Amino acid sequence: MPTSRRLFYPSLSSLLLSSLSAHQQRRINHHHSKKSYIDDYISSAAKKLAKLILRASMTTSAVLVLQLLYVVWKTPRLPPPPLSGVDFVRDGRIVAPNNDGDLVDDNFLYKEKKKKQKEFRIVLIGDSPVEGIGNTHHHLALSGSTARAFAQTLTANDEGDHYDCIRYWSYGKSGLTAREIEEEMVPYLHRVQDSLLQDDDDDDSEEQHTMIHAIVLLCGVNNVLDMNSTASSFYSDVHSLIRSIRNNNPRLSSTPLIVLGLPDFSKLPFLPWPLAFVLGYRGRMMQTMLEKAVREVQLKERESIVNNEGKVRTLLKVIPDVQTVLGTIGYHRCDSDDNTLQMKLVHPLLKYLGGIQLTQDKIAALGMTDFLCDDGFHPGKLGTVYVGNLIREAYEELMTQ
Repeated sequence: MPTSRRLFYPSLSSLLLSSLSAHQQRRINHHHSKKSYIDDYISSAAKKLAKLILRASMTTSAVLVLQLLYVVWKTPRLPPPPLSGVDFVRDGRIVAPNNDGDLVDDNFLYKEKKKKQKEFRIVLIGDSPVEGIGNTHHHLALSGSTARAFAQTLTANDEGDHYDCIRYWSYGKSGLTAREIEEEMVPYLHRVQDSLLQDDDDDDSEEQHTMIHAIVLLCGVNNVLDMNSTASSFYSDVHSLIRSIRNNNPRLSSTPLIVLGLPDFSKLPFLPWPLAFVLGYRGRMMQTMLEKAVREVQLKERESIVNNEGKVRTLLKVIPDVQTVLGTIGYHRCDSDDNTLQMKLVHPLLKYLGGIQLTQDKIAALGMTDFLCDDGFHPGKLGTVYVGNLIREAYEELMTQ
């Protein structure tokens, strides 16, 4: 029997026996009734048992606090790229093919371009991954990787929806909860939309020149870490956050909104047990509330015919943990060189790495460190490319509904 159980059961037994003997003596001295005796006995034993449980919970809480302090001390503090958060370039950054056809993240290429070039505009709002923590430049961070993922399909498409470039904005700040994102970051989203209308002075312009085509929302990680945040309060905050995005600006009422799910804290490599277990449990509760809030928004969108013709314009994208994907190999259809349809062994991860050339052997050598920044927590390296392509996939799913 584990030591904790050996210590716990004798303690409980002694509590019950001492409580019993004490109440037997009182019964003899004061001639209590049988019912009164049982009530007093249960009350006294319950109080002593509650004290024992309280001491155990306080010990567990102390262990968790110490582990959390250790993680905070051990985890390196990584800075965001220059001009991040509220200082992000007001006109946005541009990803576009250069003269050689390679995608580049460089605003200078398009300074002399005509104002009415066809742009696809995307705005990301949220917490530290949106700010770009751990990445040296925005084109390596989540925002730039997401823009490149869209550019790989939208700028190369000669038929249908072809765009000359992708313009993106990224407004995030480390440590923000869902409520704080609404208060601090959502106003910058509305500022982008208002500036697009103000900058366009051509009455004959098409709507696509003054619209945001997609919004990406990341929230909830700091609610998991904030022990004052409950699942029910997080649910209310998410509802309020989405309403503030939709209702405060009519032009954003039907803009595709992609909400990213929460990571599985129990699988993060830098968290020790039992802290990983506790945060994993809180994360699953918050994820459930996030899914519930998005489902209710989708239900209202299906019922609404005025703004979006009954189409769903909000989608929750669950991010598969990299550990699961790294250990998966599946068969996918692909065109062979002789124009015949054949079955070829292709690792599913290749679908989400945005054209990065990796052989099966190189994929087999990949680990979690190839997808995370040096702090072992924030997405970086291949991780931002991976999530960026998941966001693009979610957008395509929304548009094909």
